[in-house]
Amino acid sequence: DAEIVLPESDEDLQVLADPQRLEQVVVNLLLNALDATASTPTRRVEIRIEDLGAQCRLTVRDHGTGIPEAVIPHLFEPFFTTKSSGQGLGLGLAISAGIIRDFGGNLSGANHPDGGAEFVLRLPLAGNDAA
Repeated sequence: DAEIVLPESDEDLQVLADPQRLEQVVVNLLLNALDATASTPTRRVEIRIEDLGAQCRLTVRDHGTGIPEAVIPHLFEPFFTTKSSGQGLGLGLAISAGIIRDFGGNLSGANHPDGGAEFVLRLPLAGNDAA
């Protein structure tokens, strides 16, 4: 019952990453976004992909309640979770950030100015001299 808004891009961007590990990260971000919208009347998750020249930026934004300010500094700490007991170990974002670092990129998370949370993944583009 969730609306997933995908990018309308014909660009074929290729990044320097292992496809299975990158898929693991993207699935984790999508599942977290869907969890964040579980109690909202309209479940909506937006995905954007942008070519930044030397990097590709993938953004996953939910329209949930957002991240409590006290939680933001701890988002990528192992075993830190805001989910109920038995709903997660608090490893998803920590592992995801480590995977993206291994690829030479970074992963960040914050509240979107218009509400909800936004996670931004940046990776080097393949075939780029800077990469």
